[in-house]
Amino acid sequence: MRFVPTRLHGAVDYLWGGLLLLGPRRLGLPPGSAEARVAQAAGAGAILYAALTDYELGLIPALNMRQHLALDVAGGAALAAAPLLLGSLPHRRAPLLGFGLFAVAAGLLTRTRPEHGPRRRLAAR
Repeated sequence: MRFVPTRLHGAVDYLWGGLLLLGPRRLGLPPGSAEARVAQAAGAGAILYAALTDYELGLIPALNMRQHLALDVAGGAALAAAPLLLGSLPHRRAPLLGFGLFAVAAGLLTRTRPEHGPRRRLAAR
């Protein structure tokens, strides 16, 4: 059941991405650590593909919502798995695991069509 509106999802995308991009220290991740770099890369990527999504808060409609949500699920799963793959210390695991699981849930619970309907996507002509 998908009940999260795409407009709310868009606002959360930018907030979520910004927190990961700018807040590793606030999340308890040492600056320059592998976990901090993963968090920052995930945040930057999320902001980028949010801006490229055809929804209310997107800037350039290059991706449709289904593609965006697939990226959320895949990226969230990778982010949640990152602490295990990096061999992170137990106290450094929670932020990436939490943000990753949140992204998976958002990807599974958000509606696949924006309220405004699809805009004209970029097409190679």
